[in-house]
Amino acid sequence: MKATAISVLTLALCLVGCVNFKPKPDRTQVFALASEVPVAANLEGKPEVHVDRVELPGFLEGTRIHFRTANGELNSFAGARWAQDPAEALPRAIAMHLQSTGRANVRGYYPWAYTQPEAAKISVQFERFSANPAGQVEVVAQWQIESADGRRTQGRYIAPGLQWDGGDVADYVAKLNQGLAGLAEKIAQAL
Repeated sequence: MKATAISVLTLALCLVGCVNFKPKPDRTQVFALASEVPVAANLEGKPEVHVDRVELPGFLEGTRIHFRTANGELNSFAGARWAQDPAEALPRAIAMHLQSTGRANVRGYYPWAYTQPEAAKISVQFERFSANPAGQVEVVAQWQIESADGRRTQGRYIAPGLQWDGGDVADYVAKLNQGLAGLAEKIAQAL
């Protein structure tokens, strides 16, 4: 009985002590890919497409925003995160950039199922989606378009000359978005 009373009293004191902690604001910056892409007004008559699940290096999974330092070390920004895992955000971002070209009517993208057989299916495999130690933002990807009739068109895209100062995360994300816009433009030209 005495042990039970002491245990209850100890637990109550621990809980009362926790109540007096003051909350601290979370200052983490959260970034979304393609958040400022303009919307194309009229896509009627444009080729219908579906953006399939993308493939990217496994080290880019999760919500940390990564870049490479000297000797190939992988580093991430303290206090900055992706709003969504890039594996899920990239199909949406590519779809938005494709539509903003005004040459593609995106009918769906991963994780939505491919339900319209008349829509061409776009697949993208990223080789690189980060910055190198020299401050160059690298968006390198292979892409493929599979049309409804089974015809395939494919290509490779390397983003040209995207320099980053090595410190500003917002600038880094903007450069990655520029690379995605270039990739979408290249795919749209092949539709």
